Amino acid sequence: FIPAPSDIAVSLVRGRALYASNFLTTLGSTLAAFAFAFIPGVALGTLVAEVRFAERTLYPLLVALQSMPRIALAPIIIVWFGFGPESKIVLGAISAFFPVFLNTVHGMATTDPEQLALMRSLRATKLQVFWKVKLPGALPFLLAGANIGIIFAILAVIVGEFLGANRGMGFLIVNESAQLDTPGVFASVMLLSATGLCFHYGLQALRRRLLFWAAGDEVAGASLQ
Repeated sequence: FIPAPSDIAVSLVRGRALYASNFLTTLGSTLAAFAFAFIPGVALGTLVAEVRFAERTLYPLLVALQSMPRIALAPIIIVWFGFGPESKIVLGAISAFFPVFLNTVHGMATTDPEQLALMRSLRATKLQVFWKVKLPGALPFLLAGANIGIIFAILAVIVGEFLGANRGMGFLIVNESAQLDTPGVFASVMLLSATGLCFHYGLQALRRRLLFWAAGDEVAGASLQ
C-alpha cells in the first residue's frame, strides 16, 4: 500500500510519455485559469480600492460569491462547459480570483499617506499617483495573492479532472487508483507537488527581482533587530 521510492521512480520512468502528455494538459489549464483570475482580480481590486461606488456595490457581491462552496459548483461547471479543459479553466479561475482580488484591494488601501501627501504637494495627477506610488506599494500584496492564487488554480483544476475529464493529471490519478497502481498514484502526486513548489519558488524569485528595494528594507530591519 505504501510503495518504495524505487518503485515510484520506476513508475515515472516507464510512464514518462503518459505523465508528460497529461501533465501538459493540467499545466496548460492551470496557467490559463491563473491568467483569467489574475488580470480581472487586479483590475477589479483596483476599481474597488479607487472608486467608492464600486466598493459599496461590487465588494459585498464578490465576497458573497466567494462564500459559495466552489467544489460544490464543480459538477455544474462541468455540465455547462463540458469535459474538456474549458470547465477546468473556469473552475480554476473562480478559485484563484479572490486571493488576487483581496490582496489587490488591501495593497492599494495601505499606501503610505506621506507618499500620497508628497505627490499631492507636487500636483501629481491621479494617474501619476497610481503608477508612481500606489501600484509599486501594492506589488508585495499582488505577488502574495498570485502565490496563493496559482496554488488554488492547480488544486481546482485537479478537482475538476477528478470529477470529469478525459485527460490531465487528475484523470490519470483516478485511473491509477481504480487499477490499484499505488506507485503510479504516488508518482503523479509527487509530480504535482514538484509543480506547486516550482510555482512558489518562481514567484519568490520574481518578487526578489521586482521588489529588491523591499528585500533591502527587510534585511536592514532584521539587522537592526
